[in-house]
Amino acid sequence: MRAGKPLNTLHKRSVFWLALVVAVVASASVYSLLSSFKIEVDSHRRVLAGRAQTVLDALKAGILAHGRMGRYRGERLDIIFDELARTPDIVALELRGPDGAVVAAGGNQAEVPPVSPDRLRWEANSLVASTPVDLLAACAQGGQGRGWQGREELQDWSSFSQGVYTLVAVLDASGVRQAIHRHQFQLLLSIGMVFVALALGSLVVVLLFKRAEWTLMLEKERERARRQEQVARLGAGLAHETRNPLGIVRGLAQSIEDCPHHVCPIKDRAKNIVDEVDRAIGVINSFLALARPEEAVLASLDLDHFMEGFLPLVQMDASAAGAGIHYISCKAIILADESLLRRALLNLILNALRASREGQNVRIETVAAASTLSLRVSDDGCGIAPEDLPRVTEPYFTRFSGGSGLGLSMVDQIAAAHGWRLRILSTLGQGTEVVLDNIAVVGHSA
Repeated sequence: MRAGKPLNTLHKRSVFWLALVVAVVASASVYSLLSSFKIEVDSHRRVLAGRAQTVLDALKAGILAHGRMGRYRGERLDIIFDELARTPDIVALELRGPDGAVVAAGGNQAEVPPVSPDRLRWEANSLVASTPVDLLAACAQGGQGRGWQGREELQDWSSFSQGVYTLVAVLDASGVRQAIHRHQFQLLLSIGMVFVALALGSLVVVLLFKRAEWTLMLEKERERARRQEQVARLGAGLAHETRNPLGIVRGLAQSIEDCPHHVCPIKDRAKNIVDEVDRAIGVINSFLALARPEEAVLASLDLDHFMEGFLPLVQMDASAAGAGIHYISCKAIILADESLLRRALLNLILNALRASREGQNVRIETVAAASTLSLRVSDDGCGIAPEDLPRVTEPYFTRFSGGSGLGLSMVDQIAAAHGWRLRILSTLGQGTEVVLDNIAVVGHSA
């Protein structure tokens, strides 16, 4: 835990700084892309707005060039407007008098708004531009038509009114809109690529952090496993060296018990020594089996025939507990290691007998599937507390007085050696069911 805590803190700090860097880079990239998009849009609009102003200036120059002494001819103005409106990007042109009436026009008049804008107005696919001009004053300032006074040609001309005229030009803006749409698509695509790149980069960095963390954790687990293996070897050696002297003590106590010259109290004490030595050797054997797990040597096994030979071995324990053992025949031939299966069932049945009260039964039954079966050992005894249930397979964990706490650990180890799955279902005060799942069935007996 001491090594893990700084690593966890370092990981959190790294993630924080990574998130901060990603946020800054993302903000800067998006701001740069938006700025570029705005510059491009403004550039396209400025070009078209400049074009509109050029058209209005050309109209004004044409009107002034045509005017004479503050007068004009309407049909000639229409010709000027029509010729200029034939330019591909010009939709409509219009000259409105000070009273708002149309003096001259060209192009598609339906596109001209009824009210002239102040300067520029962007419609769906067009740009409407207007400019005010005092044509009467402009004609006077330009001096057009000097020497025309009194000539009869000017009698058919109309006079410019006093006041401000309005020139209106409607230009096709579909090209600009399409260009803006292209830039919008490119903007969204670029922003998406930025976020994808940042996300992938962040993912790579996080995975590198995780990989480093996992590598360190794996190394710690390997080191812990090596230490546990060393402890297990030392414990196995100690148990082995302890078992041999206990065997000698048992032999001596057995010889005292069998000697006819010793009185009964001495023989009783010798018998107690034998019993305690047997119990100690049993615990040591269980520890050795757990410390040096055996590999399962699989072979076909008639389960009913196996149980016929096995059940008498536990019948004396059942009688001592005042409980019964009931096995339901299944006629299945399974794939298992006979000695390991005997050891697993012995532990399960002895645990069930310890938990059972007098008059209760321990049941051994099977549930068949397609090509496997489940072997179940159940009782109606004291059950297991919910908080203890996750720990029952831990070595040396037990609630039974005098128990070693190695039985279910061995059963779990034997199940793993076979590729079976151990399940333990229990309700406190109602009983326990231990299930060995996924036992391979290779046939059926007659």
